[in-house]
Amino acid sequence: MTIPRQLGPDSGPRTALPDYSRSSATVERMVSDLRRGTRGKVRRGATRVLLPAAGTRDTVIRAVIAALLLGGAFLSTVVILLLVLGLEDGRSPGLGLLLVLLSLAGLGVLLALLGLRFALVALATARSRVELSEHGLRVVGALRSRDVAWRDVQAIESRVVHPVHWLTAALRLRDGSRVVMPAFDRHIWTWPQPSGQDIRALRLELRAQEKSARRAF
Repeated sequence: MTIPRQLGPDSGPRTALPDYSRSSATVERMVSDLRRGTRGKVRRGATRVLLPAAGTRDTVIRAVIAALLLGGAFLSTVVILLLVLGLEDGRSPGLGLLLVLLSLAGLGVLLALLGLRFALVALATARSRVELSEHGLRVVGALRSRDVAWRDVQAIESRVVHPVHWLTAALRLRDGSRVVMPAFDRHIWTWPQPSGQDIRALRLELRAQEKSARRAF
């Protein structure tokens, strides 16, 4: 296969291409060079940012769910107050009413906890990102961020169960701890699906950094 030296019409200005005819350059080498630029080791001084796949949509969905749940908790509290205030002076609630009040109180607490959870995750979705550089990763969450060096990362886990983020991804560190990455929080209907391209890119970058560290020694 002949690789053209120039592109453009014969009668007009033409664009010169690199000379791939010298040495052992081939089409496969050209493709490999392109892939290395997008999938290989992060270039010196460069920073790559990984964001939620559908950040705006997920933020809106979680914020709406949080509002509905917190609204339900508030409504339960109002009903409890109305029932208590409706009692005649000096009378205690009967067993049936007491059971209703306890049920409403339990429901209100559950709705409030779920609402706060979804509000926190909505904030995390709006702010979260993972920044990759030659030195390590910066994981940004809802309330804080954390810097992790590549040498401290042992593996990238894509199916981590967390009490707040539920199914998400995390960095497993060599000391046994985990750093949750809220940018990869998943909806219930996406749980059976395999991990996305960003997780694979993280794992490729981790392997590239490990190879680079071994060569340095």
